[in-house]
Amino acid sequence: VDQKRVVVDGPEGITGVCRHMMPVRRLSLTDFKCSLARGAREKSLKTALEKEEVMKRWSETAWAKKVAAKAARANMTDFDRFKVMQAKRKRSAEVKKALKKPSK
Repeated sequence: VDQKRVVVDGPEGITGVCRHMMPVRRLSLTDFKCSLARGAREKSLKTALEKEEVMKRWSETAWAKKVAAKAARANMTDFDRFKVMQAKRKRSAEVKKALKKPSK
């Protein structure tokens, strides 16, 4: 739009980001890019994303995996959190048992 704002488009069906204006200082850039004309519509953006497999390459990055793990933790139920706690306790006990050596 100008030097401090840009138009960001997901498209919403693929990325969950609807088309909106956003300040440049709030953006986090990646190494992925698509070759598009200025002011491209959603349909051409979808075809470019699919052709260049941008979403596939994004899902393989550590950043995307961290975001997915955070979302999974946020969607956990109380019972899921309990199971994780029990697994951590069991793992910790196994590690302590393996590290503890007979004192002779």
